[in-house]
Amino acid sequence: MSSIELNNPDVRQELLLARIHSGERLVAAVLAKELNVSPDTIRRDLIELERNGSARRVRGGAVPVSQPVKSFELRRQEVEPGIEQLAARAASLIDDSSTVFLDGGTMLHAVACQISTNFRGLVITPAPAIALAVQARGASVYLIGGTLCASGGIATGAQAVRMVSDCAADLCLLGACGMHPSFGLSADDAEEASIKRAMALVSSHVVVVTGSAKLARRARHRVLAIEEMDQLITDAEADADLLAAIRKASVEVLHE
Repeated sequence: MSSIELNNPDVRQELLLARIHSGERLVAAVLAKELNVSPDTIRRDLIELERNGSARRVRGGAVPVSQPVKSFELRRQEVEPGIEQLAARAASLIDDSSTVFLDGGTMLHAVACQISTNFRGLVITPAPAIALAVQARGASVYLIGGTLCASGGIATGAQAVRMVSDCAADLCLLGACGMHPSFGLSADDAEEASIKRAMALVSSHVVVVTGSAKLARRARHRVLAIEEMDQLITDAEADADLLAAIRKASVEVLHE
């Protein structure tokens, strides 16, 4: 693309928009040098992207905005690349005699379907679909009740949080709507965020399982700060800076 074309803000912003839609973080200083424009020009472009809801500005650049997810039932009908491999890695962390919290969503449903048939511990979950998948593997399950949230297919509300708070677990496996080094683990729904956090707080070890598409994204509601997690299981390898920032918070990154 010529320098003359890049002098056109519409052309530049279209280029930046394509990158942000691919999940790429936009670093202002790098873009200014690459596109041979001033940092102020890039700053104005990022302001415009944020104004139309395409990106969220952060210090030094911008990150993709996490869009509200489809319902759990709709997402379960779609094939998510790499989900089985990530789920297998997460399931391998479950000790056969442990007590485990399993979050809702398609990723954790895949984990539930891969729990060892030798598992003799207890799975606690707020998700009916997860409970049935665990039971199909021959494992014991304790189902948390409450108002069912469509997006994650999990029980939410004060009753659900109280039930979770009265339990204790060795391991908590959580899915993600967003995962960002500065914002932490996040969810689109506030009630879902509350139940996820409650499960993490009464667990000895917290693991987040998510593909690369959710990294560098910030959903609406924080679940946990980065420092409150123990491990991240992901297939993301390209963004070394992002993973380095996560590791800096003492989170172990497990690749699959």
